Order: sequence, then structure tokens, then C-alpha cells
Amino acid sequence: MKDSFKLFSMALCACAFAACSDDNGDGGDVGPGDKSAIQYVVMSGTADGTANYLQLTSDPTKGTIDPTNKNGRMSFDASNPDFVNYNNEILIGMNYPSKGGTAGPSQAWKLVDGQLVEHGSRLQLDGDVKARCFFNDYLLGLSDQATDNDHTSRVKFIKVSDFSSVTTNGVLDCDDSSKEPASQMTSQYGNEAWGVGDMAQYGDYVLLAYTTKHTVQDNNYQRAKASYGTDLDKNFYLGVYKFDPTDADKEYLKFQNMIIRKSEDHVGQEAGQIKGNSRSRTETGIEVVGDNIYLFCQGGKNFRSGNMEVPSAVLRISGSNIQSGKPVAIDNDYYVNLNDKTGNRYLWRCYYLGDNKFCLQLFTNPGQEGYNEGTHLTFGIFDVETTDYTPVTGMPAATDVVDIALACATDTSNGTVTFEVQTTAGANLYTINRNGQATKGTTVEAETIKGVSLLYQK
Repeated sequence: MKDSFKLFSMALCACAFAACSDDNGDGGDVGPGDKSAIQYVVMSGTADGTANYLQLTSDPTKGTIDPTNKNGRMSFDASNPDFVNYNNEILIGMNYPSKGGTAGPSQAWKLVDGQLVEHGSRLQLDGDVKARCFFNDYLLGLSDQATDNDHTSRVKFIKVSDFSSVTTNGVLDCDDSSKEPASQMTSQYGNEAWGVGDMAQYGDYVLLAYTTKHTVQDNNYQRAKASYGTDLDKNFYLGVYKFDPTDADKEYLKFQNMIIRKSEDHVGQEAGQIKGNSRSRTETGIEVVGDNIYLFCQGGKNFRSGNMEVPSAVLRISGSNIQSGKPVAIDNDYYVNLNDKTGNRYLWRCYYLGDNKFCLQLFTNPGQEGYNEGTHLTFGIFDVETTDYTPVTGMPAATDVVDIALACATDTSNGTVTFEVQTTAGANLYTINRNGQATKGTTVEAETIKGVSLLYQK
């Protein structure tokens, strides 16, 4: 599973993205004096964005974290941070200048003697990172680029074990209609370009979930525009690649084959695309469980009609559809319409909890999805083996929720996922288990929430 990647955002950039403790003493109501080899990392900040804090607690079910207490607190400086977690062992904080953020260095941390210490060097990513995954001990990232009539995706990678250098000069051509995958993305209105919604390792291969992009006239140029829907939104596209970090021609991701599932060939069992970063870097969708690959397709709207085309659905690749370790086709005997299971709610993200169970984060309003249509404040537990669905109980009412931070902490050993939730009454950690029960935990006395992560000392 992508446990090694769940997430999903998680650790922090300390002091100009340098991990500097305000004070090494014992402080805060929970955490700083606890040298446990298992720690939850709680992130918070000031309302004006001038200060951000990182604090530890070994027990997310109790106590209070006070970011104003300098003892044991770590500061970090990043106006637009984004975080990933490698195998609950190394936290990586990425900083880049999109959405008005400043271009500071990115950094990594790990636990030593129950406390965070800096791992490796501070690296410049040279722009943002959208879809990403881990391949063995490499962090791979893609960044959409559009110049004149050309649409590409930059390939970037870092060897996590040493975190000493970053490569940012790889390129994928995303609109060459003379060859796959773009040659297979043609509607009645013409060719479309593509981006990547999610990516994941499967054995010796990297899987890319394509999101199609319509092209529009922009002065003298045809530009591919990211949107919630295109004319091909009701089809599913998956690319299979080999990763070679030493390629002399900078073709670090080498195309192998493509898997296509068109909804018109599966009437009554329609499935669309894995939206990924067009859903605010959801970084979920391609989910590997044992030898099987599950595909959580969010569904979406047709660009021209503005209407919903397909439901959120789950597909699978397994058995004979994986040949010599390479995925080649989608199973015909597995299909789940998630809207039928969840009361017509569309999927936003999913988190693997172990034992074939996923926690689903859903758009709150039935029949609606996207930034303008609704928020994603509803949760449920879905078993990919039995296809049973259980609504989560114990979370705050959607009307009381101000924000749920993007960074969350998954623990497959204990079957839980922990979120930092801001309500009208304040901020707390909430932990959801495989049985669908949410438990309110640690109080976080913060002006703004940044999320929570989990680290094991190794």
C-alpha cells in the first residue's frame, strides 16, 4: 500500500525551513518531555501566517498542545508548505512559490531519541510538485508546465535515504497526439492533453493515473487547461512506466504500456478518472493492497455540458491482468459504485487502514463535488474485499467544522487515521478506526491548524 506515502503532507519546515527548536526544555501539556520512539507530529500556526510551529505527542487521545509555549517547540518558516511522509520514518517538508508562497528550501526530519532531528540537506525544488509517490527510497514528483502550444510535466526526484540532492530536469510530453498516451485521448472535439492525478509504485513499475485536459485558444496559442471535467472525463486512463534515475537523455520515466477503460463499453458500471492534484493534491487513488491494485476514481463533470457524467467508483487490477509483474488490464468482475454506497456522495480522498479497509473522505453534500459545490467533511469505512460500507460516527457535525487540515497520520498497524480538525469551538485531533468510530482527542490551542503526522524511530 502507499503507507510509505500517506502523506500526505506531513512534517515541517523548521526555522527558514531549518529545524530549530525554540527551547530544548520540557514544555507544553503533552509531548515535549516524552522521548517515546513513536510520536505524532502536530502542526499549527498564527492567523497572520508569520509563524508556524511543530510539536510532538506520543498519545493523540488526550492532553493539550499549546503552541505559545516555547519549551520543546520547533518553529518553521514556510508560507506555502506541502508535506509527505516516507514509511512513517522520514518527514519531508516541501516549500515552493506557488499561490504566493516564497521559494524557500525543502527539508527532511526523523526521530532520534524521541525528538525530531534534521535529515540530509536543504534542497531547492525549483518550482512546485503536484502528483508524487515513493519508488523504493526515491521521492518522485511531477509538475505541470504549459508554454505556448506545448504542455509537459517536469519530473523531479530525491533519494530519500541521504536527502542530499534533487534532480528537476526530467520531462514528460503531455500533448504529442502522434504517440501514446495522448494519441488515445481524442474526443469528437479533437485531441486533449493530459496531466497526472496520482502516481504509485507497483513492483518494478510506476503507475500514472492520467487526467485529461481540454485545450482552449489563448491569444495565438492552444493551451491545456486544468479543470474538473473534460470531454473525456467519463473514461479511465492509466500509464505504466519504468523509472531510471540514471538515464542520460533525462527520460527518467519510460512509457511501457497504457490501460484504458471507456464507460461507453460498461453501461451501468461507469467510472471516470482519478482526479488527484486537481482536487487540491489529494494524492490518493491508486492503492496497492498486497498483489492487487485498487483504483478509486472520483468521477466528475463534462467540460462542455457542466453535468456530472459518472459516479465515484472503485476498479481493480489483479490476477491474470498482471503479467510478469506488469499491470495490463482492468478486472471485468469487480466494480463498486461508491455513490450507491455512500448516499450519493462523491469521493475526495481515501486512506488505507490495513485489513482491506479504507477510510473515505467524501464531499458533504449529496450529488455535489468540487470547490464550488461543496466541502469534504463526511467520512466512511469501505472494505475493498467485501465491498461493505460503514458511515463514520463521532466526527463533529459538518455545520460546526471550520477546517480539516490536509496533513493526516495513518497507522495501518492499529487501523487508524488521525486528523486535525478546527471547529467553531476550537481545534482537536480526531482519530477514526477501522470500525468507523471517531474519537475526539488532544486539544490544540492554535490560531490555525496545519495537520498531523506520525513517525516511528528506526
